[in-house]
Amino acid sequence: MHLRPAQSEDLDFIVAQEARNEVAEFILPWSLAEHQINLQQLDKQYKIFESNQGEKQGYAILAGFQLPHQCIELTRIVIAQPGRGYGKTALRLLMQEVFVQHQAHRLWLDVFEHNQRARQVYESIGFQTEGKLREAVKRGEKYYPLVIMSILKYEYFERLSHKLV
Repeated sequence: MHLRPAQSEDLDFIVAQEARNEVAEFILPWSLAEHQINLQQLDKQYKIFESNQGEKQGYAILAGFQLPHQCIELTRIVIAQPGRGYGKTALRLLMQEVFVQHQAHRLWLDVFEHNQRARQVYESIGFQTEGKLREAVKRGEKYYPLVIMSILKYEYFERLSHKLV
């Protein structure tokens, strides 16, 4: 698998992934128009995960590139075929890009508290839980908490040196 910048031609794939029931439960889907606007923003980078045969395996959106803090947010990551280990591979590729190429200090994300599968994957590659935003997202008449997780540059390189990433 490899990582490449997303192009406007990839947005149909991205919107289709967000429309899947098992995905929509854990993200706040955007319309095609919203993705078109966000793809053009300098502060954001859209990434496509592709197999070595060129098949799209998923996508991610990173944000925070215009801020001085060197803290990059993993705004969204969606894997087309979960349960095959592609998520861990995709996260490793993202972390390498964020910490090696962009020299970021911190990579962080928020995740729905009830998304245990994603939280376990993040923890397994070194993300630490920082806290919880109580009742942060409203869906219908119910509020849901978000868990904030991050990994710091030195933690990434320490894990890398021990082959834990």
